[in-house]
Amino acid sequence: MALMRLTRRQPRLAFPGFFPSTAFPTFDDVENRMNRFIERALNEPFAAATFPETIGWVPAMDIVETPKEFALTAELPGMELKDITVNVEDGVLSISGEKTEERKEEADKKVYLYERSYGSFQRSFSLPTGVDASKVNADFSKGVLKVHIPKNGDVKPAGRKVEITSA
Repeated sequence: MALMRLTRRQPRLAFPGFFPSTAFPTFDDVENRMNRFIERALNEPFAAATFPETIGWVPAMDIVETPKEFALTAELPGMELKDITVNVEDGVLSISGEKTEERKEEADKKVYLYERSYGSFQRSFSLPTGVDASKVNADFSKGVLKVHIPKNGDVKPAGRKVEITSA
């Protein structure tokens, strides 16, 4: 059994004063648009217009409280220690960085899907009362940043850059 395309007949009776032709699409217009959409989806399944591009990049972060500290964990895959900055200033913890794009344009390769995100980011968190901002430390290993914020601090320093050590 062969597949055949069905076409709708033109309407025999029109109501020119009731539906202006520019305001509402006819059934034929809707059917033609659906046919074009399905043909494009089947013929070009990985076309750029089919998949929207991501806008910006914000790394996933967790904040956990223990009896001794608050621990912030950030997933930063593909980043290096030199690309990350952690600052504490006026009771605000700021984490910023930039993930550079690794994509190379090559003439013999055709990219079908590209979902990884790149660019700079910055996240800021207000430190709760009762933490010692002068003892905040951070370590970075295997694409995961861990910031340790000890509790029971009474003195708030003016601000400083937090050094990150490689674990």
